[in-house]
Amino acid sequence: MIVVKLIGGLGNQMFQIAFARALSLKLNESLFVDISAYKKYKIRNYALEDLFVSNNIKDIEETDINIKRIKIAQKIYHIYQKIYRMFLRTDRIGKKLFNILSKRGLIFNFDNYYYDLILPKKDLKSIYGYFQSEKYFKEYSEVIKCELRVKKPITKDEFTMLKKIKNVNAVGVSIRIGNDYLKSRLLNVCDINYYYKAMELIKEKVFDPEFFIFSDDINKVKKIFDFSKFKKITFIEGFTDSQNLRLLYSCKHFIIANSSFSWWGAYLAEYCDKIIIAPSRWYNTSKYKPDIYNDQMQLIEV
Repeated sequence: MIVVKLIGGLGNQMFQIAFARALSLKLNESLFVDISAYKKYKIRNYALEDLFVSNNIKDIEETDINIKRIKIAQKIYHIYQKIYRMFLRTDRIGKKLFNILSKRGLIFNFDNYYYDLILPKKDLKSIYGYFQSEKYFKEYSEVIKCELRVKKPITKDEFTMLKKIKNVNAVGVSIRIGNDYLKSRLLNVCDINYYYKAMELIKEKVFDPEFFIFSDDINKVKKIFDFSKFKKITFIEGFTDSQNLRLLYSCKHFIIANSSFSWWGAYLAEYCDKIIIAPSRWYNTSKYKPDIYNDQMQLIEV
């Protein structure tokens, strides 16, 4: 059996469950989720219940399996990787430790890079980390794309917005601007000029585009940004995370932030000629290009 410890917001949860689900399909094993982190973590909520993938996973708390050993290992690893990064000033612990732990059923990785997995022979396998790369689930990408779509019934307001999105050359613009982002030395990558440049580029490539603005603080976006020269602008507000996800992946083209949520919105979109514009850096402190990028992305220097 496979147990994945979920952490972070919806976008991070989707990366974690995508890898875990792909592994469960490969090994033909049951998949369980550990959502205990959300009992204390109040900034984000467990959000996968609104997606089709929830039909194929179970909450570990519903079983009688003792995972105390795994939780201790996770705490030790978390402390180790913090100390390692602080003293060596690197964001890359590396493949060697990943392989050593994986052989023991502890598939732990908080690096921003992909490592080939040596399939563990242990009956109980624990997944802990972010695993932000399509490479972790590419073999089962079509299944993953279906299962990570929203199953929750469409509301009247959402239906109205979806109809508008589908009737135009919709461009989903994801602007991350909350305080947790702006104050982060690691994450604060995309400035206002990045979005203006990206929107101008879209205007050159797409006939009569209409920009749909998604953000973690839409009121702040309205105050700071001047979209007057782009004319066709629609602000997305008043929807839940899963509704925003469905609206986002219903667009044809994308301007994404260095955000896992916007990554998934673009990735799940079915339009075959979609354009995805992304920032050239994902993290301010990375020495190497993280594996979250894919070949479909057109990068703008930031």
